[in-house]
Amino acid sequence: MAQPTINDACAAAAVAVATISGLRAIGYVDDMINPPQAQIYTRAYDPRMVLGNSKRTFLLGVRVFVRRTDPRSAQLSLRTYMEPTGSNSITAAIENEALWPVTVDYAEVSNIGQPSEVETASEIYLVVDFDVDVVW
Repeated sequence: MAQPTINDACAAAAVAVATISGLRAIGYVDDMINPPQAQIYTRAYDPRMVLGNSKRTFLLGVRVFVRRTDPRSAQLSLRTYMEPTGSNSITAAIENEALWPVTVDYAEVSNIGQPSEVETASEIYLVVDFDVDVVW
């Protein structure tokens, strides 16, 4: 099997995250946001991180957007995605390799960032970033 590409990794991560009911996920960053939505992006990585001739490490990010109609409900909503377990947990979805559309050696969330605001021309969102490490 050929080594997976960065695009393959981002698309596969989006499939795993999209298994969370009501959460839309895309394998790229877009300025068209339809919350609640997760966008998959690449993090800084060392391109030498190839294990043997067939295994590759991908350092990805998952940014989850929720509408900030009011701060309290936006935070309550966002925190359900930040939980380590549960039906809305990004960590649980990422680390459940059965949810990936490909066989991965492992996938794990290595960091959950601090929630922050993102403002577009038409809306304000509350977001949080997840650092994700994937080997396949």
